[in-house]
Amino acid sequence: MLGASLAQAATLNFNGGSVAGCTLSGAQYTCATLALGDTDIVIIASGIGVTVNSSLTMKYNQGLTMSGSAALTARPNLDIRDINPPNLKVTGGSLTADGGTFSMGAQEQTITANVAATTIRMGSNNVKVTGSISAKGLVEIASGSVINGPISGATVNILAASSRIQGDITATTSLTIGSGSQVTGNLTSPNIDLKASGLLVTGDVKASNTLTIASGNGIKGNVEGGDVTLDSSNAYITGNAVVDHITLGWQGRVQQTITCKAYTPSNPCSCVTNNSGWAFNEPQGPKCGPSTQAGPDHFQITHPPTALTCAPAPVTVTACADAACSSVYTGAAQVTLTPGGATAQINSVQPPTGVATSSVAQTTAAGSVLLGLTSTPATTGALVCRSSVDNSLTNCRMAFVSSALQVSGIPRYAEDAERIAISALQASASNPRACVPLFANQNKTLQLRCTYANPDSGTLPARIQNKDGTYIPLAANTGSACSATGAAVQLAFDANGLATPNMLYADAGALGLTATYASTSGSDSGLTMTGSGNVIVGPKTFLFSPIVTPQRAGLAVLPVAPALGISVSALNAAGAVTRNFGREATAQTVLLGRSISAPVFTGYSDPAVAGSLTFGNNNGVGTAGNLSWPEVGTLKFTASITTYLGAAQPALPATGSSNDVQYIPHHFKTDIIVAGDTDLPASATLAAPCLSAMKCVVGVPPAGVYSYSGQAFGLRVTAQNLANVTTRNFDGRDTTYMAPVQVQGWDAAKGEQLFPPASPSGSRLTDGSSAQTTVTAIAPEKFTLGVARAPLAYRFPGNSGVAVKVAPTHVLLRASGTFAGASASSAPAASGTEGALTILSGRLMVPHGYGSELYPLRLAVQAQYWDGAGWVANLADSISSFSKAQVLLNNCKKALVCGDLQVADGPYTVNKGELPKNKQLTLLAPGAGRTGSVDVSVPGLIYLPSTVGTVVFGVFKSGPVIYIREMY
Repeated sequence: MLGASLAQAATLNFNGGSVAGCTLSGAQYTCATLALGDTDIVIIASGIGVTVNSSLTMKYNQGLTMSGSAALTARPNLDIRDINPPNLKVTGGSLTADGGTFSMGAQEQTITANVAATTIRMGSNNVKVTGSISAKGLVEIASGSVINGPISGATVNILAASSRIQGDITATTSLTIGSGSQVTGNLTSPNIDLKASGLLVTGDVKASNTLTIASGNGIKGNVEGGDVTLDSSNAYITGNAVVDHITLGWQGRVQQTITCKAYTPSNPCSCVTNNSGWAFNEPQGPKCGPSTQAGPDHFQITHPPTALTCAPAPVTVTACADAACSSVYTGAAQVTLTPGGATAQINSVQPPTGVATSSVAQTTAAGSVLLGLTSTPATTGALVCRSSVDNSLTNCRMAFVSSALQVSGIPRYAEDAERIAISALQASASNPRACVPLFANQNKTLQLRCTYANPDSGTLPARIQNKDGTYIPLAANTGSACSATGAAVQLAFDANGLATPNMLYADAGALGLTATYASTSGSDSGLTMTGSGNVIVGPKTFLFSPIVTPQRAGLAVLPVAPALGISVSALNAAGAVTRNFGREATAQTVLLGRSISAPVFTGYSDPAVAGSLTFGNNNGVGTAGNLSWPEVGTLKFTASITTYLGAAQPALPATGSSNDVQYIPHHFKTDIIVAGDTDLPASATLAAPCLSAMKCVVGVPPAGVYSYSGQAFGLRVTAQNLANVTTRNFDGRDTTYMAPVQVQGWDAAKGEQLFPPASPSGSRLTDGSSAQTTVTAIAPEKFTLGVARAPLAYRFPGNSGVAVKVAPTHVLLRASGTFAGASASSAPAASGTEGALTILSGRLMVPHGYGSELYPLRLAVQAQYWDGAGWVANLADSISSFSKAQVLLNNCKKALVCGDLQVADGPYTVNKGELPKNKQLTLLAPGAGRTGSVDVSVPGLIYLPSTVGTVVFGVFKSGPVIYIREMY
């Protein structure tokens, strides 16, 4: 302990001079303890260190001043939380609780210092710290705090709400950040929990075990994690996510690429549970892929078997990411091809495709020319070559000839007649780089055959129209597969040596066509030429199997019986199924979508369709799995492709739709509008909180709420989907798909009996008006963005204005609707939730009273309810109120005239069930000689029928009377 003289000192200056009770070694003070007076101030100069070998707790009127590199260490605890903020002048240095707890922030304090301790608690009020915060154990930072510096600890808790952190946060065990906080810095912890909502992290996040991003929160950066969850709704990550597993809640988004740590090219999204409402690879939906590759595994050249010496031969170069070429390299690459030296840039534009077109060329004829390429970056695997005719592997050799047939055709729809081009060309004798026609204005018979390039097999042939207009199948017949020999077809060549017959093909895929000319007579006897090319043929449209209507929002759709699921068929122009669709070497992405016909009002909700659509090897028929839509309205489901097999113009887009499907709410939710809510209807009264002794039905708040029989309370009815999200299209601006929502009162105890009690029966819902008009439903027009708010009253049987003896009754408010034969309800069995309240049979009890005609007379009016055994004051009622205009004076006798009697100005509001003594119902003095009696009641409250109290002024009974006037 410091001596008494030091304890009384106003200021302790640690500036290099002697301080009683402390030793000084160089610039370091060591004190056994500090005993400070109530107004003492500690000042530590820059460069000075002070160590107190006991806990130090500073009070409100004490002060601490530090600057520069000053250092204060207490062992074990350092507590500055109660210092009045103007007395806390820490503009630099460090604060350390060695082996204990550092505390600040009971006041709204600001410091600039590095803080270290085993445990750090930054109080119950806003704090502002500029400097590092480092703990061996817990770090807890109050809501509304501002921290400019890194934070580290075993467990870090940033309490809700609205803190601002500028710096990295590292927690070796767990990190929790409260709602509304903004963090600019990187987060690292095995377990990270970002609480709802309005929380934003600008930086990268690493959570090796778990990362939870609650509703409305975002990470502007990349994520590396174990099990990552984006809660419903609208949680997002703007960067890439590399994860063990990720769950996307409703409208959850990873804006860049999701990479599964156990990445498999055949199923890149294997670690994704997608409940976002957006399909995979939709613009808003999840996109999966490998992490960045160092370089391609190998390149693949797709080339024709032969080429003319007089023209470059087109080839396709693919940068493969793996040995099987099941995925493409997405980085930039440049290749130079031989022969010819043509170059190609791969992935020069975004999004990357991994594919580029180029050419090879040689002006001298040769039967076997080796193809090759050099690349930047280099590859680890060997070059692979494939035939452009049937996609078969080749030895990377092709023939260059001086004369040949060339076959080509633009992409077209299956069973749409479209021309192909067959030209007979040869190298010019005068210019070997120029091609000239061979068959100008001649009819020639060519042997044509078809093959299946992609997929590599099929069941139907191409049919080529000859010069006479007859379609010739390149097979045994029109219903069999392409044959090895094909068919002889006579064609007419024009002046440029070009024949353009129509082709029909009833299936989908890349079809190889080979033309051969072998003359045995005439001027070109002995001439043999061949040529090949590919034609891409895509489906024309898609057709859904019938879907039941209506459907419930968010629930997987049901097919029309006897079907067990929803199928989608790829069709040709004639309406037949293209059986090869889905068998392509690379699966074609068919997008699920919707076409909405209702609602049509401005700002309607249009979320994406959820579900998957896979075709596979299923003869052109796909399966739509877990197909759903989370809103209400009327729509057609759509299936579409934007292009087929990467076709150039035309790209062969195709679409198709289902039958009209009406969507209704999955269920309803009802809530009693209570204190703190801001959406109470104008004619309703907030349901009041119960006292625990009243044993109300449990609700909100915990002890429940009550309303009097016939008193209008506020009921909120919300239409929701399967995920308990409001269906905003359930809106009175378009009622074509809506219906009235029935409302009923159910027995909360039994959950079954309508309109309790059973005896006396006859309870009903009313509008709470003086007329007590019965209410059975809420009109569709009353809903706005999925929510309706209605004033309702629960009325026991009985005559208006007459109190009934019915015990407190616990009521659930049930909402239900029937839509084209399907129903939705707030019942728990239908996945709904229901608001509950207790209904009291109430009355206003006006007591009898008597007094001198020369003085005002006060009446202690009570708000009472029937508790099952008798009338008791409602101690939970501090709301019920009436005015003097609602007071009825009647049946005046003797010298009293009712018209002359007056009631003092109100309003009169009960407090704990009774008018307070200084605000009781007051009848003004009638005056000398005006004695008699009057009946007093308050009939103005429809839900609190009034008793009648008799008030006597003056001598109105036998015997002497002593009048006492109590003053309050």
